[in-house]
Amino acid sequence: MIRFPNLSVLGIFVLAAISCRRESEPANAASDAPTPKPQDVLIFPSELHVTDSSVNDFVTKAMNTCAAGEYEAFRLLWSVREDPLPREEFEQGWQAVQSIKVQALEKVMLAADPNAGRAQPETVYALLAEVSLDPEQKAGQKEPQRHVVLMLTRENDAWRLARAPKPMRDWVKDKIESASEKSAAPTIPRTSGD
Repeated sequence: MIRFPNLSVLGIFVLAAISCRRESEPANAASDAPTPKPQDVLIFPSELHVTDSSVNDFVTKAMNTCAAGEYEAFRLLWSVREDPLPREEFEQGWQAVQSIKVQALEKVMLAADPNAGRAQPETVYALLAEVSLDPEQKAGQKEPQRHVVLMLTRENDAWRLARAPKPMRDWVKDKIESASEKSAAPTIPRTSGD
């Protein structure tokens, strides 16, 4: 477990893949219910599951909620200390999502920070997801492949989404990048003369 001192909680999730604010189009009529994305666009490998099943259940619930395209349900996943992204950005991102793959789920300890509302150290989880967006859609034109790092935090006995602080984002991305480089390194067989 890694410790991050004095980090304040911020906020964003999988469809924060719409990290660039864009001009929004008028929202469709409320009767236009979104069609959920197929389940095969959501990938949460079992080898990334953690020992706390409530965390795994929350990640699955969050992915399914995003896939359903229901903004109000998405908003309820967020920490009360943060505002989720606006409805227009959520809808643009949801329409463009081709796949969401969890690449890391790491247990992290945040140091106590009274300024951030933490009187004691707090256990959270860093979640790294790779989001593939349709480059034909507005949200996917600039960057169709994105890595999104979020933080899972406990509030009122339930897990909630929050923005991961920059040091946490950098740490988990570096960790995954290092693991990828190691697995891509060629192995040279030993010969009998070595």
